[in-house]
Amino acid sequence: MGFVLGIDGGGTKTVAAIADRNGDILAQTRTGSTNPNATSKQELEKIFRGLFSVLEEQLPDSFQKITHLFAGIAGAGNKANQIFLKEMIKRFVPATTSVVVEPDTINALYSGTYGKPGIVQISGTGSITYGIDSSLKHARVGGWGYLLGDEGSGYDIGRQGMMAVLKAYDGRGIDTDMSQKMFTFFKVDNGQDLIQKIYTSPRPKNEISALSKIVIQSYHKQDPVAEGIIANVIEEITCSIETLYKKLFSEHDKVRVVLCGGVFSEKTISELIKKSLSKNPHTTVVLPDMPPVGGSIIGAYVLQGELPTKEMIKNIKGTIQ
Repeated sequence: MGFVLGIDGGGTKTVAAIADRNGDILAQTRTGSTNPNATSKQELEKIFRGLFSVLEEQLPDSFQKITHLFAGIAGAGNKANQIFLKEMIKRFVPATTSVVVEPDTINALYSGTYGKPGIVQISGTGSITYGIDSSLKHARVGGWGYLLGDEGSGYDIGRQGMMAVLKAYDGRGIDTDMSQKMFTFFKVDNGQDLIQKIYTSPRPKNEISALSKIVIQSYHKQDPVAEGIIANVIEEITCSIETLYKKLFSEHDKVRVVLCGGVFSEKTISELIKKSLSKNPHTTVVLPDMPPVGGSIIGAYVLQGELPTKEMIKNIKGTIQ
C-alpha cells in the first residue's frame, strides 16, 4: 500500500504529515519557515533534511512507499521558486515519488473544499483571494503586500483604525471609541507618542495589524467610525471574491468560498461576508474545519487522481494534530 505526504510551508512554520489511503495520519512533524523569499538556501536544505529525517524515523518501514507529495509553500507563487523547491524536496524522498509544489494558498483552499474547485479568501496580517476551477486553472486577486494592497487584512483594518484615531486627535475627524483603546494599548496619552511607538517598532506591520481587534471591539460598541471601517473592509473582500468568481467560473457554477486567517477568527466578520455574498446563490461561504496541512494531504490525493471520500476526510480530521 502506498502513502501520501503533505507539506504546509508558511512564513513562520512548516508542518508536514504522512497519510495512508484511508486518510489516517501516521506521522507528523513541524519545523521552521520554508519560504524561499525569507530563508537562505543553506537554511532551507537544513530544514528540509531535518523534516524528512523526523518523518522517516516515525515511519521507517513506510517512508520509501510514499507515492505522491504535495507541498503548498509560501513564496512558491514564483515559478523559479517553485522549481527550486521541487528539486530540493526530491533529494529527500524516494525517486519514484511524484512531487508537486504550489503556493500555500492551495492548502487553505483544499482544507475547505476537500480538493474540489473553489475560492479561498485569506485575511490574516496580509490578504489574498485565490481560486482553482474544474480544469485546474489558477487565478488570484490582490495579495500585493501591505505597501500596495492587502485590502481586508488585519493590517488594513488596523491601519484604517489608527488613521481615524489620529484624525480625531488632530480635529480633522470625529471622536471615536478607538482613541482611548489605542492609547491604552500602547501605554501613551497623545498622538505624538502613539506614532513614536509605531515608527520605532522593529515590526510595525505586526503592531498595526494587532490593532484590528480594537477596531472590531469598537464596532461592537456601535462606534460609527469603526462601523465605517468594517463596512469598507467587507466591501473590499466581497469585491475581490466576486472578481475572482467572474475570472474563473461561469455564472451558474456552484462554488465554495473558504475563509481563512486571523481576521475571520472574529465571527462577526465572517457572518458579514456571508451576508454580503448571499445575493449570489451559487457561492457557499465556509470556514475550514481542518488545519492547512490537512489541505496539503488532500492535495496529494488530488495529485494521484482521486478526491477523498467522506470517510477519508473524517479520518484526516480525526487523526491530524
